[in-house]
Amino acid sequence: MAKRISQDQIAKELGVSQSLVSLVLNGRREGVAEESYKMIWAAALKQGYVPRGGMHPMHAPDVQHSYVGVVMRAGLALAAQSNTFSHVSHGLFTALQHLNISLAFLGGEGDLDETKLFEVVSRRDPLLGIVILGEVKEPFMQALGELELKLVSVYASSPGLCHSIVPNDKQSVEQLVDHLVALGHTRFAWLGGNAKLGRNRLRLAALKERLAARDLLLDDRYVVNAEGAERQDGFDCAAELMRRAEGQNMPTAWVCHNGLIARGGLQFAYLRGIKVPGEISIAAVDRTRACTEIHPYLTSAASDPELIGAEAAKLLRSQPEEIGQWNKMFIDLVAPSLFEAGETSATRPE
Repeated sequence: MAKRISQDQIAKELGVSQSLVSLVLNGRREGVAEESYKMIWAAALKQGYVPRGGMHPMHAPDVQHSYVGVVMRAGLALAAQSNTFSHVSHGLFTALQHLNISLAFLGGEGDLDETKLFEVVSRRDPLLGIVILGEVKEPFMQALGELELKLVSVYASSPGLCHSIVPNDKQSVEQLVDHLVALGHTRFAWLGGNAKLGRNRLRLAALKERLAARDLLLDDRYVVNAEGAERQDGFDCAAELMRRAEGQNMPTAWVCHNGLIARGGLQFAYLRGIKVPGEISIAAVDRTRACTEIHPYLTSAASDPELIGAEAAKLLRSQPEEIGQWNKMFIDLVAPSLFEAGETSATRPE
């Protein structure tokens, strides 16, 4: 067995201080001349240097890329991350882990300007690319593009600016409508969330389109949108819906922007004594744990966010010749939708 070389031996061989060698082999680049950095690593790798723990360090110069950065859209916070994007992050992390690539949170859209972006990127190990979680403003995406890194946007498309992976929301809504119509529903309502974002508008448009194909109309009175997309927002949307429907034929099929909105609407129905699914059905455009965390399970249809995260990792690892030049040609992947009938849509209204 070859004798393990120490940092002190490397320092003596090169005629430099042991402290400098230690700094370099632990990934320190600030204040270290590039020539010295490369010289120390070249000597260490040539001599078969192995750090404590036996793992080859990701900041070694022979490793092209060591980590993927994550940036969140405005309105999201790491401490209270979106239910959907926590699943995306898990799928991304798991796929990258198999490739020995780390995942690092770089910040939120509201926290990073162009200067801070360059500072964050320049002080870390080599960066494979950045995954953007959610819909960000175009100037911010353009600032990310100035970094000349691989960019992948998930759950939002940025034509001409970066690659993207988006769920097939149209297919999801179609599956929900077809299921609910088959149960006998003709009066629909929309409980929307994140009203200022494009996904809410796309899902609502898909709902109207599918209902029209079934010779049904969505009454504008029964379109209720919230600024957020949490349980309380769903509860408030349901309360507003009931206020608007007072004295009228109440919608019997409530299609919700996501599982959290649906949970809030379900809670409101229970408190008001509305039977679910006896009197109304509730369905969500979602495929996250919010739909199955407790009984009753929610009827839902959506693309699997963990698979979307895994696909983002694959896209980042693809070579330019496989997907076109990263800075010139862009692709949009659309993830297929999956349907699951839960316990909140078994009613057949008269």
